[in-house]
Amino acid sequence: MKIAAVICEYNPFHNGHREMLRAVRAEGAEGIAVIMSGSFTQRGDFAVFDKYIRAQAALQNGADVVIELPVVYACAGAERFAQGGVYIADALGCVSELAFGSECGNITLLRRACQAVRSEETLRWTGIFLSQGMTYAAARRRAAAQAAGEQTAAVLDEPNNILAVEYLKALADVDSPIQPLTVKRIGAAHDSGTAAGAIASASFIRDCLVSGRDYSGFVPGNTLAAYNDAAGALPAGGRLVRMEQAILCRLRMMTAGDFSHLPGMSEGLENRLYAAVREGHSVEEILSIAKCRRYPLSRLRRSLFHAFLGLTEEDFSAEPQYIKVIGFNERGRAILRQMKASAALPVIMKYRDVRQLSPEGKRMYETESRCDDLFALSGSKNLLCGRNSRESAFFLSD
Repeated sequence: MKIAAVICEYNPFHNGHREMLRAVRAEGAEGIAVIMSGSFTQRGDFAVFDKYIRAQAALQNGADVVIELPVVYACAGAERFAQGGVYIADALGCVSELAFGSECGNITLLRRACQAVRSEETLRWTGIFLSQGMTYAAARRRAAAQAAGEQTAAVLDEPNNILAVEYLKALADVDSPIQPLTVKRIGAAHDSGTAAGAIASASFIRDCLVSGRDYSGFVPGNTLAAYNDAAGALPAGGRLVRMEQAILCRLRMMTAGDFSHLPGMSEGLENRLYAAVREGHSVEEILSIAKCRRYPLSRLRRSLFHAFLGLTEEDFSAEPQYIKVIGFNERGRAILRQMKASAALPVIMKYRDVRQLSPEGKRMYETESRCDDLFALSGSKNLLCGRNSRESAFFLSD
């Protein structure tokens, strides 16, 4: 079976995602394995719906098996997000293609950009521009232009292109035989505040869900019943509003030393966050106080969520330790049989499978379980649709 992998958040799954999976199938994929973030997302936030609802939507609309991307990779920047997903895709041992969207839809351009950002000259110039106070993204973009020219660097102006380049980098880093396949993004742009026909960005749909506006035209019809039920359980203003006091309590209890152990702390960022936490009275106020030209809001948000979730640099030092299956359909059964014979990591289907993990693997699993427990508190019910992180992967019949 020719199997393609897709690394994603599906926060939530929408019509654009369905079209992407259809395009991957049209390119010859007989099976699609999705590697999806769980309870927390790359931008530093709660997922709008729990992992099981999002996995079910994917399985109803083109995916065959859904595997969880550990939170220490899911709630991270583009480079680490891609590294975790590619590592798992490669460890499956049966994936021949990695499919991803991009604004340019041109694998040749993406490869050139990947070569540029990996070059020693770009790395050297990036360091120079960072020392001048630029953000990492801006410094790397300018360095790539310096090293490879404006046309190549322009690829790094679009968010999906940037993530695509990170996927190519990660494939090269693990020397994977998996071949990249890019699908041109159609419809509304990433994080767009408007829809384009029946396709809207996930952020636009999340805003509709929180504000009570109609979103039904932007998601597959077979997801609406589950989405509407879950949306009815969302607290007013969203999950962050419900949990804000708990987050602030956790942050105020932390010492300056605690902040220094968070992932990615450098050049005094821990002191900046500590000071902002002592002064701010809301998450947005803390971010407003802490932000500066050097640190984008997305990085600061992730750092606050790392603190809330109790994630440390030690947690981020471990490679993925297992392959945790969230759900699968009938075609997914065949992928699972192939995967169990070829996987380089333990496959977790039931909680009892955790016993086979190494101590480091058990630590990663328990970290995930703790984060799921905190996510459960963010809804109007302290349940994950009747499931929790210790239950079995679910089967979705046709």
